[in-house]
Amino acid sequence: MENDLQSLLSLSRENKRADRALAWKKAGQKVVGLLCSYIPEEIIHAAGMLPWRIIGTHRPGTPRADVYRPPHTCLYCNHVLESLLTGEYDFLDAVVATSWDQDLIRLWDVWKYLGKTPALHIIHLPLSNSPTHKKQFAKEVKKFFTFIENLGGRKITGEALFDSINLFNRCRGLLHRVYDLRKRETPPLSGSEILALTVASLLMPKDEFAAGLEPLLPYLEKRTNPLTDNHPRLLVSGDRLDNPEYLKVVEETGCLVAMDDLDTGSRYFWRSTVIDGAASLEAMLEALAYRYHDQPASPGMMTWAEQVEQVAEWVRDFNIQGVLELPLMYSRSRQMRAPYFKDRLSALGIPVASFERDYHLANVGQLKTRIGAFVEMLQ
Repeated sequence: MENDLQSLLSLSRENKRADRALAWKKAGQKVVGLLCSYIPEEIIHAAGMLPWRIIGTHRPGTPRADVYRPPHTCLYCNHVLESLLTGEYDFLDAVVATSWDQDLIRLWDVWKYLGKTPALHIIHLPLSNSPTHKKQFAKEVKKFFTFIENLGGRKITGEALFDSINLFNRCRGLLHRVYDLRKRETPPLSGSEILALTVASLLMPKDEFAAGLEPLLPYLEKRTNPLTDNHPRLLVSGDRLDNPEYLKVVEETGCLVAMDDLDTGSRYFWRSTVIDGAASLEAMLEALAYRYHDQPASPGMMTWAEQVEQVAEWVRDFNIQGVLELPLMYSRSRQMRAPYFKDRLSALGIPVASFERDYHLANVGQLKTRIGAFVEMLQ
């Protein structure tokens, strides 16, 4: 079973992350690249296509992207553009973005200008959770639904969408069961292994992911993670953190990443889509819109109080001793939220530290020194 687990985790590696998408393409089916966690994947799946999260190159330099984007802008966007310009996404039939922030919008602009992908779509993402904004996002989801129908060349039936919603809910349920194991004094998986698992789930067909993970659960009940130190227990917070090696660096300082606040981790799957068997197609689309808009939010959403409350809840539930924020350099929305985030958590008696990181793995020695000092303080 350990070999099966490692095989699943390996799909998050840079040299393997496109394997399932390329196999899907070879079978004559379409692949839709996603640039954001707010895009309803179930609609793509219901149309018989593969939703595939776009991850940028983890190579250090972005010489081609630097021609189109200043280097001091969102590093995720720069590394994604570098991958696009080197032909790594040539197999995509479409790419979808949201208005997560201005950097992502500008990346979408350049992508459209380059004309390297047959179809492109962008979803307007309202940054408030008011009823008006939720209704607006529901309209955006319906536009996206039409885009996917046109891309596939056929109508999406209510039955197909219902089955897709249930499949994705099943995968979320399986990931919840894995995360529940993190509440143990000695969890079966390290934080870096957990991130590798959730990233793999972003890159492969959901039925295949469920079929691979479910048989492993009895084994995980008995497994012991490879770490020598399981205290202190940290929660790592960040955005576009898709390289498990970063969490490995954190844990090498003598701690355990026992929970995360990541759009590539907990925030991706934390909530399910609520529907019943009699739901109409219209009702299912609205349920999807509400589920995605109300998921644990990115700092760009103007729901900072709710975001802190969610992190504080995770701190309690997972017995966390400290919150480590690893913001991506030049992440404007997280920089804007940073003082509020730190002050509110500190007021709740939760130790918090924040250290900027590159997108690719870099400055390891410096990070270890700074994180190590925080870990030592917690000890």
